Amino acid sequence: MPDSELDNIVGLIESFELAEMTPPDTLQCELRPYQKQALHWMVHVEKGSCLEEAATTLHPCWDAYHFGDKRDHVIYLNAFSGDATTEFPSTLQMARGGILADAMGLGKTIMTIALLLAHTDKGDSSTSSACQAFGECINTSHMRNLSPNYAKRSTNISDTNKLLKFKASLIGGGNLIICPMTLLGQWKAEIETHAKPGSLTIYVHYGQSRPKDAKFLAQHDVVLTTYGVLSSEFSAENSEENGGLYSVRWFRIVLDEAHTIKSSKSQVSMAAAALAADRRWCLTGTPIQNNLEDIYSLLRFLRIEPWGNWGLWHKLIQKPYEEGDERGLKLVQSILRSIMLRRTKSSTDKEGRPILVLPPADIQVIYCEMTAAEKDFYEALFKRSKVKFDQFVEQGRVLHNYASILELLLRLRQCCDHPFLVMSRGDTQEFSDLNKLAKRFLRGGKDAVGGEANVVPSKEYIKEVVKEMQKGEEGECPICLEAFEDAVLTPCAHRLCRECLLSSWRSAIAGLCPVCRNIINRQDLITAPTESRFQIDIEKNWVESSKVSILLQELENLRTSGSKSIVFSQWTAFLDLLQIPLSRRNLTFVRLDGTLNQNQREKVITQFTEDHDILVLLISLKAGGVGINLTAACNAFILDPWWNPAVEEQAVMRIHRIGQTKTVSIKRFIVKGTVEERMEAVQARKQRMISGALTDQEVRTARLEELKMLFT
Repeated sequence: MPDSELDNIVGLIESFELAEMTPPDTLQCELRPYQKQALHWMVHVEKGSCLEEAATTLHPCWDAYHFGDKRDHVIYLNAFSGDATTEFPSTLQMARGGILADAMGLGKTIMTIALLLAHTDKGDSSTSSACQAFGECINTSHMRNLSPNYAKRSTNISDTNKLLKFKASLIGGGNLIICPMTLLGQWKAEIETHAKPGSLTIYVHYGQSRPKDAKFLAQHDVVLTTYGVLSSEFSAENSEENGGLYSVRWFRIVLDEAHTIKSSKSQVSMAAAALAADRRWCLTGTPIQNNLEDIYSLLRFLRIEPWGNWGLWHKLIQKPYEEGDERGLKLVQSILRSIMLRRTKSSTDKEGRPILVLPPADIQVIYCEMTAAEKDFYEALFKRSKVKFDQFVEQGRVLHNYASILELLLRLRQCCDHPFLVMSRGDTQEFSDLNKLAKRFLRGGKDAVGGEANVVPSKEYIKEVVKEMQKGEEGECPICLEAFEDAVLTPCAHRLCRECLLSSWRSAIAGLCPVCRNIINRQDLITAPTESRFQIDIEKNWVESSKVSILLQELENLRTSGSKSIVFSQWTAFLDLLQIPLSRRNLTFVRLDGTLNQNQREKVITQFTEDHDILVLLISLKAGGVGINLTAACNAFILDPWWNPAVEEQAVMRIHRIGQTKTVSIKRFIVKGTVEERMEAVQARKQRMISGALTDQEVRTARLEELKMLFT
């Protein structure tokens, strides 16, 4: 979602409305005025100072229970979630925290480090003690003091008692920061650089051998971990068995790139919401990526009651908003007003000056002309694809075959980059490896999927998977929800993009299947549908496509200046191809994609930043679109358009941010007269859907119209 549209929904805070706060002397860098304002706002949100209007009104989801000889002890119980606290819950929020939603590149990391230094503590034990006392008395004579509505509005008393005792057993800890794996090293380096030595102790909770002892975790001021680790330590079925991160009541939890939890039914979203903490923060420049429902997951994590309850959210906000009723939008705006701070690079201070002055960014679209040979290849592929699409239209089954149509479009889009990419996925391949795979599966038993502890897929399911692949039905990846890119088949018979799968693991050697949670070894993955990504010897038969030729000319022109460039593509197979001409022309490069583990990624970023001889970074959009700081470069090339333009924007903001001292050049490549050119029109239509301007029926109709437009 573009910044302008996002700002219309969530609103902007004018800088001149905010006071500034001097950071503690343990912060070893100078904050800009707007960053001091953020620090002041965050500190006061945590204190509850900004909620004075609601401070004396008990939240409707909470009940107060008095106990003790003189009934001078009070505990508040949430009838929806079962949470308990001794702190008075206001009508606006329970947990103290909010959403720092400043646009990308404004320095949310350094603002958060300033907050850590301004107030760092171990989790408050008073709540735990009171909860335990309440749990012990809840089945005694004090029951007569409870509200008569309690039994109707909560879970049974023994369950509540059990929950309270469990929460009372949690050990008070410091700050937990959760981020994508790519950013783990960057967070550690930023804290070590900007916090005075000795002011914060840091522990990186990552890797197969990480300790899960609560006392060990709780003794550090800052614990850094990843969303992958968080998910792996969470069990939705039995919350009492959750150990590690879940055995600590954190003083503060920070979600970096918090839109990672936007899908409310995902494992990672539920895992984040289940953590115990006194203060909670979401850092994201894109709090809404696809639709308004993204906000629901953030509010659930933040414990902004009652909006963590899906029934109420859907009834009062989501449904009215989708139906064009302004009351839904106004309600969500009123909720966000007190808990969200958002400024953009164009925001101004009280003198009317921009809050952040960066070197200019020149954004261009380069329209490429196909060669005659490429055009013949593309048109032949397009005609074949259009015949299949027209058949679906004639049968009235377009949306029923949505995944198959995405596969047709994928091949057309890849053809615009280089015909070799399409040839790597040819329909005429022999599926001998699939037949071997099917036999291995169908043997059954522990050899089939790597162990007796794993769930063995049924023979019928295996036959269906292999049959679909032999028919060329690619489907879509369950992680990125795009047509497969370099698909692999797991021993449990699930297909995923190779990069999506490997980047979801916390280890480069093994991890869990995101679909069924079986343990998978990397060596057991099988490339689908062939052992080779390309049908031909690409080195021996190398030919430049028009898009590659223009890119190489651009890079050659930059060689003499020594300025660094980042080349983005969403297909790792295209990065494979680009390595050939770059090597032949002695254009030194490094590469970052989802197959690299944390240490390898850090090494690549360091090499690119510090080695003056390395001029090019090849990077996949999935691996490089999040959080990392690449201001060593001042040129970005987006080789293929993405369905969601916000993803492209996130990628280029890696270089146009604080620390950039040179004019930034951003060039997007579009091949004329192809599906790429028509995708630009589709992106504009998608924004209307994202903004809620269309009803559900109109969305279905619009989707059909978009597909017809792409196959025109």
